Order: sequence, then structure tokens, then C-alpha cells
Amino acid sequence: MMSFKTLLYASMMAAATLLTGCATVPGPREAAANAAAERGWRTEPVIYNGRRYQVAFRRRAGGTFAVRISAPGRRLGATAGDGRIMRAVAEAAVHHFHCRSSQKARLRNPRPENGRWLMEASCG
Repeated sequence: MMSFKTLLYASMMAAATLLTGCATVPGPREAAANAAAERGWRTEPVIYNGRRYQVAFRRRAGGTFAVRISAPGRRLGATAGDGRIMRAVAEAAVHHFHCRSSQKARLRNPRPENGRWLMEASCG
């Protein structure tokens, strides 16, 4: 007769095997993330002031990054207030994901385009 620990371990391994098998079939969200990664973009979800954003980065020459901010299910506005929010989101995300702790993110050329914001960023 199996001990409780052996039975527990066997059931955990079976569950892990099943979950691993399920995770290999990409859904629509994973397929979109994989397609972006193939083109060199790294996408991270960001919550800022209770709203969800997708911040995508692509490394460029000279230590700069192309940054693209979008919002799932809605278009981002092109007003000055929206620009301030997008700058704050981009600065926080670039600092968190790419800059060393003593460096600040610096943004250049923030501009709205087709309901999302595009800009360049660097650390320094």
C-alpha cells in the first residue's frame, strides 16, 4: 500500500504533466505575444492608475529602445494630458525593465499614432 506522501507526490506530478501539456497549445493572446516576440518586440503588461496598458520594447542600436504603448480594448487619446500619462507609463516601464537602479529613463519623440503612443527611450 502506498504512503500518503508517495500518493501526494504522484498526484502532483500527474497534475503538473497535464498542466504542461495544456500550456503548450497557444491561445489567441499567447499567439499574439509570440508573433510580437518574433519581430523583436518584448511586450509587458502594465497597470497605471488602475488602467491596463501594454508596453512593447524593441532594442535599437546605441542602447536605445523603441517603445510602443497601447491599451487593450480601447484607443489612447492624443491630448496633452494623455501624453503626460503615456510619458509616465513609458518612463516607469523602461526604468523597471531596462535601466539599472541608479539610472533614469529618458524619452524622445512621444507621438500618438492610430490609437497608441510611440516613442524612443534610453537609460542614463
